[in-house]
Amino acid sequence: MRIALVQAAGLHGDGAVARSQRWLEQAAVLGAQLLVLPSGFPPGSRRELGRLAARHGVAVAAGTGTGTELWLLDSGGELQACTDSAAVVPLNGRLICLATEDDAGAAAWGADHSRRRSASDGGAQLLLVPGGSAGRDGWFRALARRGGPAPAVVWNGPGHSFIAAPGAGVSVEAGPFEELIFAAVDLPARQRTVGPSWFARRYLSEGPEARLQAATGAGRGS
Repeated sequence: MRIALVQAAGLHGDGAVARSQRWLEQAAVLGAQLLVLPSGFPPGSRRELGRLAARHGVAVAAGTGTGTELWLLDSGGELQACTDSAAVVPLNGRLICLATEDDAGAAAWGADHSRRRSASDGGAQLLLVPGGSAGRDGWFRALARRGGPAPAVVWNGPGHSFIAAPGAGVSVEAGPFEELIFAAVDLPARQRTVGPSWFARRYLSEGPEARLQAATGAGRGS
């Protein structure tokens, strides 16, 4: 799977969407299937980000500045996951776990446990963490170096964000400043089919008041 990642500081407000236009253009030129953006987007900008994803044909993972929502949008701009904890959903034939930094540990353990149970119908192959914090990347680096069923990891923090292949460790790492990095990670396609997360389905089907209630606690998780 071809993955691009943007490390950017000071991402906030309407400027986040405008800057995403340039990043998506670069990711599309590189042939990326997925672009992982930092957190910091206004909660109401998801649909606009989805339109940009569809225009460039690149799936996008991102998060809000308040940390109440993480998004995974497919290359058609459709919402596949919207969570404030962790959600496992299919994308391009792979199983993706979108998680907050605090919930990523449990999500990764769940991927291990599920894979050991059934190699053909295992857990998440790729762990995405769009909103990491300074000094907490070490655990994710160690996770990526593990052998066996450990997932690939994309960690996006305020410095030295990275993309890591499963069992092999860091493939490419950003420097301390704003940068787009790219890596091709070997993730075999799976036959398992899972629909969009429960949170995503609820978010799409209900009105703005219900969405706000779900985002602030009633619908935690996927």
